[in-house]
Amino acid sequence: MSDERLARLRALLDARLLDAALVSRNANRRYFSGFRLGDAEGPTSGWSGSLLVTRDAALIFADSRYTEQARQQAPGWELVATTGPIAMELPGVLLRHEVASLGAEAAVMSHADWSALAAAAPGTELHAIDAELVPLRAIKTTAEIDAIERACALTDACFDHLVEFVEPGMTEEMVALELERFFRTQGAEGLAFEPIVLAGPRAAMPHGRPSDAPIERGNVLLIDFGCSVDGYRSDMTRTLFVGDVPDDVRRYHDAVREAQQAAIDAIAIGANGQDLDALARERIEREGVAAYEHGLGHGIGLETHEAPSLRRSVASALEAGMVFSVEPGIYLPGVTGIRIEDIVALTASGPQLLTRSTREPIAIG
Repeated sequence: MSDERLARLRALLDARLLDAALVSRNANRRYFSGFRLGDAEGPTSGWSGSLLVTRDAALIFADSRYTEQARQQAPGWELVATTGPIAMELPGVLLRHEVASLGAEAAVMSHADWSALAAAAPGTELHAIDAELVPLRAIKTTAEIDAIERACALTDACFDHLVEFVEPGMTEEMVALELERFFRTQGAEGLAFEPIVLAGPRAAMPHGRPSDAPIERGNVLLIDFGCSVDGYRSDMTRTLFVGDVPDDVRRYHDAVREAQQAAIDAIAIGANGQDLDALARERIEREGVAAYEHGLGHGIGLETHEAPSLRRSVASALEAGMVFSVEPGIYLPGVTGIRIEDIVALTASGPQLLTRSTREPIAIG
């Protein structure tokens, strides 16, 4: 249990005039207590594994599936064994701890559970604190950045392997399976997200899923992938050339690479993510094509998408300790798609690339 992390959570109680916080999001549970559930396991756990933090107590609720795991992974937390739904068991605990005002994650708790809890604990007001919890994980410690860097290093190694592995005639799904096999056999905790492997015109889908489509000469192969190491994630995208590609595809790749570099060069403490996004878009639009519609980047850590957000619709001042992606792209439906993505840690001395694979064009096959 991190005393410093709990202190910041308790400071939030003071700021919001709350008596306690109920923490249920997988990444937040792990961040504050060390208790770990997988992405797929979280929704099936109900409210088991949830944390209740007051100014002088730290409780973790767990049913019989998770009690031993909670003891091992969350030492120092008071374990409360549960057997029933939240509305049946939490009100008594709130009453014992004199919780009249409770902060909870409305985006995680179902509407049915929220309503049932409100009805079962009429003496406790419920308040959504999702937005207030976000910045608590935005600034990474040295240990967190080290874990992200190790995940990025494994992703770089996987990319080197894929460059040697991929051949024309393979399908997108074959490449996706191979990168997962590599991560698993090289010690990754798991995938950071379902990989995106798209060939030829299919690469114009920013978040398309791998299919049985073949990888053909003259096309691009877009690979967006990452892994998890000690809970912390990586995220990298490279666009490979499969044999000779048209000159305009090479030109678009150069534009995306230069757009990304322009944004990286402008990263500094206090920089606005909107301005970085505008720099990247301006370089791409000089090619006479529309720039990406998604944001330039997103924070990364225990989740693949965290604060900060680097996009034209959101003002965000960057701070030392933030770790985020920079991923401009060009998408031409029915023609091609190109994206280059790297993870950057903002340090007191400036931006540091954590993914280090070459961004120069690579031809395979």
